[in-house]
Amino acid sequence: MSGGSYDYLYSKIQDAANSVNERGNSRGPLRAAFAAHLHLVAKAMQHVEWVDSCDSSPGAEDDAIRACLAPGAECDAAREALEAAMVAASKVLERTRP
Repeated sequence: MSGGSYDYLYSKIQDAANSVNERGNSRGPLRAAFAAHLHLVAKAMQHVEWVDSCDSSPGAEDDAIRACLAPGAECDAAREALEAAMVAASKVLERTRP
């Protein structure tokens, strides 16, 4: 078994997805959709774990991660990181102005 850098967390997520799916059959399509999403998250987590354990090359997890994100989520995260960096840079510039 590969991975290990996150204590095989992906398998626990997979187990949770299976349990939600089994118990949710009588509770409607929302539970089924959530279980399907958890399966995607488990797959992404497995790829992340393999990359972080040096069992796969960096970037091998990208498609699996994108498959479980909402449209625009990657762009939103990049925008937030850029805004935080701009705030930090502005503070440094203000402190160093003559």
